[in-house]
Amino acid sequence: MNLTLVLNRSAGTLRGIDAEEAAETLAAAFRDRGHAVAVEVHEGGQAVEAIRRICRAREADAIVVGGGDGTMSAAAAAAAECGVALGILPLGTMNLFARSLGIPIEMQAAAVALAEGRLASVDICEVNGRLFIHHVAVGLHAKLIRARERMTYASRHGKVWASLQAWWMVVRAPPRLDAQIRADDWAFRRRTAAILVSNNPLGEGHLPYADDPSDGALGLYVVRSRRLPDLVRLTARLAVGAIAADPHLEEWLARDVEIALAAPTVDASVDGEMVSLATPLLCRSRPRGLRVLRPAA
Repeated sequence: MNLTLVLNRSAGTLRGIDAEEAAETLAAAFRDRGHAVAVEVHEGGQAVEAIRRICRAREADAIVVGGGDGTMSAAAAAAAECGVALGILPLGTMNLFARSLGIPIEMQAAAVALAEGRLASVDICEVNGRLFIHHVAVGLHAKLIRARERMTYASRHGKVWASLQAWWMVVRAPPRLDAQIRADDWAFRRRTAAILVSNNPLGEGHLPYADDPSDGALGLYVVRSRRLPDLVRLTARLAVGAIAADPHLEEWLARDVEIALAAPTVDASVDGEMVSLATPLLCRSRPRGLRVLRPAA
């Protein structure tokens, strides 16, 4: 297979090491298994621009991208729009979509698994025309990210600590959302602190990611309580994948979701990146709209 490998030098796993040397080591895992590999290493937003350029050119059978969840979201959108297959090397903090695909989290093991893997088609979703691979969230999670953006950190562990500090700030003063929600043919109103729409329902017993990335459904989650003890317990249960056991979280499955809010725009977390979206939010799944490299097993 003819591949292009793109690494985002800003990814947490690459901080403190030689990114070019790491790229050649990863490329060797593919070359040793019969693939032709071109290598590019870029910084931050330049990596995203390179990914879009490579996808538009369609000169490679697949593009293999190393980066965090934000880079992967942009790469998946570019690959889906251009019909190019995407391989994911998880180099970020959570790596949720990579986990959903069954890709090892250690980067060398991930390269070997993809080099020996197979092509498959999985779902990708959109909100107001913007593509996402894991979630779109309004309320608590978006406010957390805004608070974390005001902090400084220099490593992946620093980002985790900043996230914990931001979480404690926002759960003590959670936002208020008055939302009119439609999930397929169901319509209802909720006053809530947080709403999340995921690419397929989140699984149980692990971090919040989908067990099946090609089920063709959206998971819709609405928090029932704004009380501090309830939000603390809910966060703990989400972290260990005990979603079904939490009485303060409502869950639906749907093909299409519409979320109407009072304001004309809303801050939203889309795969962990902050964006401003016009309301209402219109979410839908594109079943098997993204070709990916997956481990063979």
